[in-house]
Formats: sequence, C-alpha cells, structure tokens
Amino acid sequence: MKNTIPKNRKICSLLANCVFLSTIIFSSCSSEKGTKIPESSIQNGKYEKFCTQTDEYLLGTNFSGSILVAKGDEIIFAKGYGVCDKNLPDSQLITLNTTFEIGSVSKQITAAAVMQLVQKKKLSLDDKISKFFPDYIHGDKISVRMLLNMRSGLTDHINEADEFFPQEVFSTIHKQQIANEPFEENFVLKYFYEAPLMANPDTTYFYCNTNYYLLAKIVEIVTKQPYHEYLQKHIFEKCKMTNTNTDFQNTTAKGYDFRNRYYSLPHDFATGCGDVNSTVLDLYKWNLQLAKGKIISKKSLRQMLDTEAYGFGVYVKEGKIFHSGITNVFNSYNLYSFKNQLSIIVLANKPVAQCNATFVANRIETFFYDN
Repeated sequence: MKNTIPKNRKICSLLANCVFLSTIIFSSCSSEKGTKIPESSIQNGKYEKFCTQTDEYLLGTNFSGSILVAKGDEIIFAKGYGVCDKNLPDSQLITLNTTFEIGSVSKQITAAAVMQLVQKKKLSLDDKISKFFPDYIHGDKISVRMLLNMRSGLTDHINEADEFFPQEVFSTIHKQQIANEPFEENFVLKYFYEAPLMANPDTTYFYCNTNYYLLAKIVEIVTKQPYHEYLQKHIFEKCKMTNTNTDFQNTTAKGYDFRNRYYSLPHDFATGCGDVNSTVLDLYKWNLQLAKGKIISKKSLRQMLDTEAYGFGVYVKEGKIFHSGITNVFNSYNLYSFKNQLSIIVLANKPVAQCNATFVANRIETFFYDN
C-alpha cells in the first residue's frame, strides 16, 4: 500500500510556539471549549535531532497515520502522515486531529470508568458478576477485579470466536463484518451464558476481550445509562477529548485490508474492549489527566497499576503503562512513562501486518533515549 506524503507541509518548529500550544490546550481539564490545532505537525526546537530522526524513519517506512511524542505538558514531536482514505483521489491529509479506531487502547478508559464507580462506592472490585448477570452459571466464581486483570478464565468472544459462539453463529460473523452489517443489541451477551470457560477463574492470566465487554455492561447496569453516554460525560468531556467518540465507523481515517476492504468490528462486539475512536491529541490529554489524578484519584490509579504485568486495562513495566490496539484495518499504541512523563502515541490506518504501531512506537522510544 503506497501513500503520497507531501514535502511542503507547514511545520511549527519554534519552541515558543510549541510550549504555548501545549500549555493552553493540555494543561487542565477545565470547562472551556477545547481548541483544535490546524497544523499538520509540531516540532520542538530543543529536540531537533530526535525530531529529524523520527521524521526520516516514518517517511522511510511509508507510515500512514498520526504520531505524538510529549514530555509532560510539552509536545516534542507530533505529525500526520499520508492520507485519510487512499481510495479517494482528493482525500484529506492525515493531521493531528484525524480520528482512528484505537482498538484495545480503549480498555484503559473502560477500567477508569469502573474505578470511578468504585470510588463512589457504587461498585466493589470484589463484587461477583452474579450480582449483575444472575443467570450466569459461573457468576459466583468471578469478580469484577478478575475481569479487570484478565484472570476470569472466560473465553474471548473476538479472538476465540469459534469457541465462544455456536458453530452455526460463528460461520456468519465474519460475513456480517465484511458486509458492515449491524448485529442485534446485546448479541455477545446472548451467547455469553453458554460459552465455555478457558480456565478456572483466578488461576491464570489470559487476555480476553469479553472481560471488558462485560465491564462496560456492568457500568450500564450500575449507572442505568448507555455506556457511551457515561464515557461522553465522565471521561471525554472531562478531559476535553473533543474528537473522541464510540460510534461505529465514525472516523475521519479509513483503512483497508490486503483485499482492499474497509470494515470494522460490529459495534456490540467491541463495546468496552475496543469501541473508542480518537486522535493523538485527545489520547495525549487522556494520558496527562489520568497521570495527574484528574480522571480517577491517585489511590485508584495505584490500584490499576498494582501489578508487574497486566493491571487494569494496561500493561505495566518499569514505571510505564502501555497498550496496543488492533482492529480489522487499524492499529494503535499508547505509552506513558511515570518516570519522565513521556507519552508516545501512534495511530495507523493500516492493518498491523502492514504497519505495526507497537514496533513503530518502540523504535521512536529508542530514538528518544538515544538523544
């Protein structure tokens, strides 16, 4: 897949401008209306060598997507590459405000929504899921905490769909995805009650999207409102994530598979585990406000990160939290380091086999520390 990347993009390279922009837009979660940055790129003069190295690397790999690197409240490097839709001859260029499917990066947002309810004592980490799904045969063995840290033993309805769904249902799922046909409401929940366990609850870590699907449903049950409405009010608006949504295929970027097909995970499939569409700027705001204790308290954040492996919605290692996200034709990566307040966000409108956002982010992190 070849994209044309213009050489004459406007670059905001003056340090004063970079500091000014990052300060007025990202310093707090106030009630003021968020401001968009129209420029296609920001480069911080203090990190000239890093910016040049990163830009040359991304151009050389034919990267298509958006990237943002920041240290605390200061953006170091941010730029869009390629076009939003390669199949449109007059497609818009990708910018810092272009929206992408972020896949499993959504899970940290779901985890924070759950922790908000825990803080308000509307929910307990030790609640058994039988409280919310009383007809589920294994409900008394599985807690909210086990869903959060991937120790429930549940079968993954996305990655192990052939095990989760009856064979006659499984055979139609991919066809419906390719056709972008909607699924009935609570489609996953309908078959959840009969799906087998992959392991005994709380005996092993097993990555499972179904955990976060159920957590989103629990948020709905507890709050008595649709999950997307809860996120909009208590997460997105609070952080001024003005270009973020959970609507099916509501992205300005489009991606295509090796057969040139554009399709997404059905909306009900991805609820809570991969349904958020966002931008590098909005995810940067999210990183800052989560780390500052503005979304949940720092005590709740410590609970999310109390692990040496998978916490609540994030992997935790050496003072860093990170997660990748893969949908059918998009992939993403978000990293935040508490040691030096480093954010690296990569969003790509290519399948992971064509452009691996995790690999790209790791290379850029290496460039940062080498400089």
